[in-house]
Amino acid sequence: MNRLGLIGLGGIASRHIKELEQVKNARIGAICDVDETKLEKRGEQLGIDGAFRFADYRDLIACDQVDAVEICTPNYLHVPIALEALRALKPINVEKPLSADLASALELEEALKKNPVKIMMCFSYRFTPAVRFAKHVMDTGLLGEIINVDAAYLKASGLWENRGMEWRFEKDKAGSGVLGDLGVHMIDMSELLVGKMREVSAETKIVVKERKKPGSEEFAPVETDDYCAFLADTESGVSESFVITRCALGNANTIRFAVYGTRGVITIDLNEPDRIGVCAGEVDRVTETLHSVKVPKKFYLSQEQAFADLLDGNADALLPTVADGVRAQRVLDALLRSAETRIRVKI
Repeated sequence: MNRLGLIGLGGIASRHIKELEQVKNARIGAICDVDETKLEKRGEQLGIDGAFRFADYRDLIACDQVDAVEICTPNYLHVPIALEALRALKPINVEKPLSADLASALELEEALKKNPVKIMMCFSYRFTPAVRFAKHVMDTGLLGEIINVDAAYLKASGLWENRGMEWRFEKDKAGSGVLGDLGVHMIDMSELLVGKMREVSAETKIVVKERKKPGSEEFAPVETDDYCAFLADTESGVSESFVITRCALGNANTIRFAVYGTRGVITIDLNEPDRIGVCAGEVDRVTETLHSVKVPKKFYLSQEQAFADLLDGNADALLPTVADGVRAQRVLDALLRSAETRIRVKI
């Protein structure tokens, strides 16, 4: 049984905890957060003894009752915590994006060469049945030559009433806004399904310009993007268009991804994660229409199960790696430079 140390008990940690309840070969053995109230509340919920509730991540990593660590902290802390775990030779599951900047992501990649441990990135949509099945279908060549991709990630979270200032709105802590938070998933999905991006052109926008500081009536300026639209060309010549926003009222968490080829199309709508839309093969070119296809059970695998399996020596074929995280960071860096300079940027 793998004993996991969970570092960071914010919103994303809830997803990890929920999935781990269904994993047979791993359990949460220790938790860490700088917020004492949050630490105690989670500790009671999970039945974690007080001796294994830590305020300092270094103490959790040093604990001999922790076999591997899960990093669920703000972006700027991902690499420092991962480096500490590397020094202790403990396996790592790290949230996306890999870092708040490319330089520190490269630092982690280099450190792994000296202290190689089992490590995976939390590109969680790789573990949705629809994406895994779409990858399988596309690998057969059924769509013919890929022409273009049309994708969107839409949320309304930026317009939540009374949402105050937090680390996601501070550039030094987050690196970017909706791009790093949501867009990085679309970057990874695109490169998994279609191939590497070669060049990008982006436009970003801050919709809510200032927010209240925690526990104060004072406002602080928002420094990270709420909205991004970008175009990309892949190395194989596929044209891609993306809209990423946290200011789309009516959308709790909408992810749409469509791949068009010379012989067919695949559409993904992750509001229905167990189905894909397909129109391919021998079709009537006049009346052709999308068919909704149920994903076979063999394409189901949770993110946390994949990490537990990795610890046991059974790495999934689509396991997201640090190299994937660095790659996504390169694309994020190019998108931000394009938005700032208003020119197309090569990756």
